Amino acid sequence: MIPGLQNATFERYGVMHRNSYINGGKLLDKNFALKNNNDIYFAGQISGVEGYVESAASGLMVALSIIAKFKGNDITFPEDTMLGSLAKYISTENDNFQPMNANFGILKPLDKKIRDKKEKYGKLAEISLESIERFKAQNF
Repeated sequence: MIPGLQNATFERYGVMHRNSYINGGKLLDKNFALKNNNDIYFAGQISGVEGYVESAASGLMVALSIIAKFKGNDITFPEDTMLGSLAKYISTENDNFQPMNANFGILKPLDKKIRDKKEKYGKLAEISLESIERFKAQNF
């Protein structure tokens, strides 16, 4: 039915999908710049983040890092925020590097154990929001 594909063969419908990404842990710093040339940045799926929101967020982080660099500043997103945790994951060497999406498991653990997931995730979100507000006030 599609011109040019009359002789096409299909392995399996809807499952042949491959994400291409670099080994961020070996190559990238916490601002998604190359460790050996911090004038070259990577953002989105190629950097090793997984997901649409994460890819867009990594692009925003790169843009803010470049703006800060032009102003003579160096910024690093706080590790107790989701973006900072993703940046830390992406920039940490790992022999079995795999892309990562935003999830509570990559955030710094709480000082005290909270069993109730809703309460625990609420506390992690509260800490992250406070941290990003301090970060914003100090840098922008």
